[in-house]
Amino acid sequence: MPILDRPAILALGTAVPAHVASQETVYRWMADSFADHPTVVRWLRALYAYSGIERRHICIDDFLRPPTESNFAPGQPLAEIATTAQRMEIYERESAPLALEAATQALSELAAESGCSFEAAARSITHLITISCTGFFAPGLDLALARRLRLSSNIGRTMIGFMGCSAMFNGLRTAHQIVQGDPSARVLVVSVELCSIHVQPGTKRENLISASLFADGSSACVVGRPRVDQHNCFVLEDLRTEVKANTEEEMVWQIGDYGFELKLSPRIPKHLGEVAPSILADLFPKHMPDFCAIHPGGPAILDELESILKLDPAKIEASRRVLSNYGNISSATILFVLDDLRRTMQTPQTGVAMAFGPGLTVEMVRMTYQPKRVYTNGHHTDGLPLTELRTAQSV
Repeated sequence: MPILDRPAILALGTAVPAHVASQETVYRWMADSFADHPTVVRWLRALYAYSGIERRHICIDDFLRPPTESNFAPGQPLAEIATTAQRMEIYERESAPLALEAATQALSELAAESGCSFEAAARSITHLITISCTGFFAPGLDLALARRLRLSSNIGRTMIGFMGCSAMFNGLRTAHQIVQGDPSARVLVVSVELCSIHVQPGTKRENLISASLFADGSSACVVGRPRVDQHNCFVLEDLRTEVKANTEEEMVWQIGDYGFELKLSPRIPKHLGEVAPSILADLFPKHMPDFCAIHPGGPAILDELESILKLDPAKIEASRRVLSNYGNISSATILFVLDDLRRTMQTPQTGVAMAFGPGLTVEMVRMTYQPKRVYTNGHHTDGLPLTELRTAQSV
């Protein structure tokens, strides 16, 4: 099958909230919240130092104010802690504008690549997939985006929720299937995660580990068939998923009285190291991938996969860079990594994207990055003849 007959990520967009806090600032805020628990503070110091994170973007400014002025500081009395209902009010207020920014970036890029107006790019969208595991409201994010972007009133809408950090891969799989069935389809996939509103009260280590890693942001992409002259796209070649047996309790995401509570087992890196190599070998039986876009769930996960997969450290620099600059934005993160990667790739390369979620689920996609096309004597520099390239459908 010619590469342009396959669905591809045609455009990307990312967005983060205006509030930004250094990891040191967040640590000091947490330490001040637990001023009466010196043992906890000492443990937090080591936890934050090892996080691999320099800064995080957040939709609330609580980390920038004294804990005594916050309804989210974990050391505060329960009577002063924000309830789940109050957190969902924040989610409803903040999620749509952030998702709109990422979606607008993706559609603007699609318009620029297609040589059309933003309005024409928006009109070309036939399906909308929204992804989030940090909040709910109805009428939901899908309708809010469709209205603000002026998408068709009869657009096909799908919502993917509560599937954790790997949820974007379910969005890409759904978009892939839509485009495979209808080559004229254009699917806008939008993820928004507001993890900061789920900081939990108390001193449970599981909750404190989560609070040290997760951040807020949104990412979006357009999936469709590439045009003949399409460039800067990731062609989706093979999508795989694997659920490791007897690991249901290793990553758990539950709704509590004070927001959503995430339980992460310290055994997660080990489990991933046991499952990921066989999937990768199946996707790349003859050679290692040219690039690796690994969801930066945390430094231990990146360290384990780098070791067990025998990766050149340079191949996961983008994942470490995104972790450092943004933290873990759950399902939105993987598009931040792909956006970072494409800034440095000048030639066609075949690589893998991977993420992990409750289950314990491992998701991988084999994809080929196509840079800007330059034609010489009837051939593109990657060797595909123009007669073959013309099999692609234009926007």
